Amino acid sequence: MTTFNLAFRQSLIVLLLAIIVGCQKKEPSDIHYTISPEVRDSVSLLRVQLELEPDISGTTRIKYDDKAWGQEDLFNALEEVNLLSPVGGAMEINKDSSWILVNHNGEGGPLVIEYLLKQDFSLEEQPRECYRPIIQPEYFHIFSHNLFMVPDSWESVSKETRQVSLSWEGFPEDFVIHNSFGSKERVQQLNDISLDKFHMAVFVGGDFRLMKGDIKGNRIVLAVRGDWIPFTENEVFEVLMETLEAQRNFWDDHSQEYFTVTLRPMAIERGSAFQGSGLTNSFACQISNNKYTELSQIIYLFNHELQHNWTGNAIKNDNEEEQYWFSEGFTDYYTAKNISRYEIGGTERMFFIKQLNETIRNLYTSPVVDAPNSEINYDNFWVNQDYGKLAYYRGAVYAFLLDNFIYKETSGEKNLDQLMQGILKDAVNEGQKVSHAYWLSELEAYLGADAGIFFEKHIVNGEPFPLKELLKKFGYEFDLNSRVFDLGFEFSEGRKSVKSIDETSEAYKAGLREGDQFVTYSIEYGSIEKPVSLEVKRDEQNISLSYLAVKQLSIPRLLESPANLAKLSSLQ
Repeated sequence: MTTFNLAFRQSLIVLLLAIIVGCQKKEPSDIHYTISPEVRDSVSLLRVQLELEPDISGTTRIKYDDKAWGQEDLFNALEEVNLLSPVGGAMEINKDSSWILVNHNGEGGPLVIEYLLKQDFSLEEQPRECYRPIIQPEYFHIFSHNLFMVPDSWESVSKETRQVSLSWEGFPEDFVIHNSFGSKERVQQLNDISLDKFHMAVFVGGDFRLMKGDIKGNRIVLAVRGDWIPFTENEVFEVLMETLEAQRNFWDDHSQEYFTVTLRPMAIERGSAFQGSGLTNSFACQISNNKYTELSQIIYLFNHELQHNWTGNAIKNDNEEEQYWFSEGFTDYYTAKNISRYEIGGTERMFFIKQLNETIRNLYTSPVVDAPNSEINYDNFWVNQDYGKLAYYRGAVYAFLLDNFIYKETSGEKNLDQLMQGILKDAVNEGQKVSHAYWLSELEAYLGADAGIFFEKHIVNGEPFPLKELLKKFGYEFDLNSRVFDLGFEFSEGRKSVKSIDETSEAYKAGLREGDQFVTYSIEYGSIEKPVSLEVKRDEQNISLSYLAVKQLSIPRLLESPANLAKLSSLQ
């Protein structure tokens, strides 16, 4: 009797635990997607089936963006769209308004829509393209907003959380399924996720190779494909791990349980190119796979873009473009500072000086160097490259100067690091965003009221920093012999020929002439160390040219000296 009662109680406890665990494991899904492969006429496609409860009004509007992330006509990637349930329902597609209206006539049961996705461009002709669905026999690479339709009603409450489930069916066993939410999971339950986070994600599959690690128990995965020429994937993974560990240690933030980087090669023969997108739990990047690409560029790319996990993501701007001097400029400064501080990828500490000099050159040769901050607005930033870069350069130089101001004012006890770490705490604990008023309230606690005057003069109004006087004040060794980037010629419309050329430039000295037709060109803008390589056609003859795109200007240049290195090291 005792044995029976004990066994019964144990069974009851196990049953109750199973019920509790089962209830805690997942919520009922608001929407379910089933994704499977398909081939039609030798063309690889993805079949997506979505299932959700229909709107009680009798009609449900489904959203699929025709324009997003700089792309247009994304409906062209929809091979077909079919309403499977309810039977007898009707469907209206409005491409211009980016929605599909389903009239389900009050029928009960789930609403089920099925659609086929295709790749609607040629990778051979457009190797840089990545923001449209890429679906090849060997792999796919798709951003979430291009892959998953959602109810239109979710758009107005994009921060409200939902329960989303995914099933990946029919893929070969060795076909990797990997994305911003997990790795090698054929069934995925995404609990309490907002549309903002769900649609800021990347989904890849196929012949990607996975490299895995962890930092303080948190998973890190690099998903990479292709045969790389300029570096090995092991080198890339080491840079990734060093970067993440350094940044998380700096911010004292090891809260992210899962993070992945996807890496896909671009088939570009000449020149180096990079594209990257910071996403939910992830960073997706495409990099040119040729001899012109170097590991140092990966180091910089990872350190800048992953720094945005804090400056730009955890710490948000109050008015996006208005605070780009912070989210982009300070990110750029800490990119250089942390690469040097932690010697990531074997980088020498002198890199900090080299990078500061490049930023100073770029700022003081910018055609909009004295533009007020109000001109770094949405229209200018995204259309005009000069304004787009100004926030980076001005903000980075400002951060460098503040680092020195705080160090000097506190007799070496503090620097910009402590201010930044305090701002992160306010952002995480109180939801504080960086506005100009908040920024000055924090900064003036370190530097007093003069900090506000300096900010108004040089950031808000755009007056160039008095760099010579300030470098002297801080005790740096410098000269005024900066070699700056100067292409020396102007492209014609469409970049097909030389529209005009400066006859005093290195381009002219190398033999380039007005009217020359471009066959190929490789230009690393901003670099005074990488030669410009051109092949042009003139009088039916092809001519190869190479030159350093530089000229001398009277701009302060920090000397690469032990004394300067020691001063910068004291800021680290």
